[in-house]
This record gives sequence, C-alpha cells and structure tokens, in this order.
Amino acid sequence: MARRKAATARRPRAPKCPAGSRAVGEGQQVPAGDTSAQGQRSLCEPAELSGPSPASGPASAGQQRSVWREAAKRTARRLAAAASQHKMNRARVFVALSLVLLVAVATQVYFTASSWIRLKIEEDTEAQRMLSELRARQECYQTPDWARKSIGATIDLHRTSPTYTFKCWFCWLHSLIVPVNPPDTILQPGDSPGQCWPMEGHQGQVVIGLPAEIVPSCVILEHVDPGLTPAASPSSAPKEFAVFGLDVDSEEEVPLGSFTFDVQKAFLDIFLLQNHPARAFRHIKVLVDSNWGHPEYTCIYRVQVHGKVVKKLTV
Repeated sequence: MARRKAATARRPRAPKCPAGSRAVGEGQQVPAGDTSAQGQRSLCEPAELSGPSPASGPASAGQQRSVWREAAKRTARRLAAAASQHKMNRARVFVALSLVLLVAVATQVYFTASSWIRLKIEEDTEAQRMLSELRARQECYQTPDWARKSIGATIDLHRTSPTYTFKCWFCWLHSLIVPVNPPDTILQPGDSPGQCWPMEGHQGQVVIGLPAEIVPSCVILEHVDPGLTPAASPSSAPKEFAVFGLDVDSEEEVPLGSFTFDVQKAFLDIFLLQNHPARAFRHIKVLVDSNWGHPEYTCIYRVQVHGKVVKKLTV
C-alpha cells in the first residue's frame, strides 16, 4: 500500500477542467483578453482538436499528385527529346554513310571512265600511228628506188667495209672459179640463195652513192627466205643497223634512224626514216651493228632507198 501511494504521489495530475471549459472548446468564443480561459482551453480541449484541420490532408495529397504529374511530364518530355535526338543522329549517320557510298561509287566510276578514256585514247593514238605508218609505207612504194645500179647508183668502195675472203683452201679455189659477189650486188634485184654481198665480220658498213640529191623517206632491206637456204638459218642476215645521210660538201653524217631487221618474221621489211626537218643527201650509209649469229660474215642481198629527188646531177 505504501508503494502504491508513493507512485500515485509521483504521477502528475491533469488539471481539472471545469464544466464551462468544454463548452468553450466545443464552440464558444473566448474573449481576446481572457488569457486564463485560453490557457484552460489549450489544456482541456481534446487531443484530436489540436491536430491538423480535416481540409489539410486532401490539399497535401493534391499537391503531391501535381508534383508527380509535373515530374512525369518532364520525364516524358526528356524521353521524347532523347528519342528525337536519337532519330536525328540515326538520320545523320544514314546521310553520312550515303554520302560516303556515293563518293566511293563516283570515284570508282570516275577512275573506270578515266581508264577507259585513256585506253581509248591510246588505242586511237596507236591506230593513228599505224595508219600514218601504213600511209608512209604506201608513199614509200610510190616513190622510185634510187639505190639501183641501172639508174646510176654506185658503191663508195673507200668508205665501205671489205668483202669477206674465204679462209679454207677449197673455198679459195672455188672463189677463183666463181668470184665472190662484189658490194654493188646489193644494188641489183635478186633473191636467189647466195646472190648477196658477204661483208667481212658481223659489223661493218656500206656507203651508197645516189644518182641525184634525194630526200630519203624510207629504206628497204632484203634477205633470202631462210627456208630456201641449205642450212635454213638466217644467222648471216643483218640484225641491228642504222642509216645515215651524208652531206655532199661537209661530209657530215646525219642520223636517220636505228632499226632491227627481224628476218625470222619477214625477209623483206620497210624502215621509215626520221628525216625531220627534211634534208636532201647525195650518199646514204648503212651501218650494220650486228647479225643473227654468224661469226665470219654478214650477207646483204639488197638495199633500196626511196624518196623524192631534189636536184638531178649533170653529167
């Protein structure tokens, strides 16, 4: 009992509210100057009356919904902007790739067209060159051969290589009976085997005196058909040679071209001279640099010089 009394004595006692104070709390107004009544009201009115008003709860929920709605709208706008930016980036990438592909295709077409045009130009140039050469060959045939003995062409023996002399005694005896062909053999037509001038060695030269001052346009070199010879070999035919025009007064040698005589393809070939600017010559020199393999002599069957006459000689 003593303990219960002590606990009751320590427990705070609530103030006793008079009967009139509840009435005040329920609806009566307390004068502004009556501070004691206001204090009693605050102490004696129920706890639910001191909390928030019933209208404050719904207002806070509406504000929260408005905040969420605005946040959702902002998020939707950001997502829409991101989606639009993504579409724009995809469009930019597509346009860039399309431009790169277009440039690559255009470049390929340009190089293909350039190669084709270059090839056509080269083909046309080659065709024009061949046509020009063909016309020059035709013109060469239309001009007379001035290196003929029958019209006065001669051999300058002083500036011509020596004739080959046979080394074996049997060949020497044969040469006494059948003389070796002289250099002017090349100034006469003839295509029989052995009807040639055997020049000493695989290198040498022959100088042809023309019957008039000639503007040479081409030289024709002839050899016998290898199939008609006993050995059936063109080893004694000239291979690489050069042609020079000799001036009458100064004895100047003017190069007119270097050529290769492929007797295996044709045993008669035309060689167009490079006489630019055109000059007239009284003598033509044919310099043989090599033959097709014969170590002792080189056989020349015929040399023709075609061109236009400038001034005839007076006898």
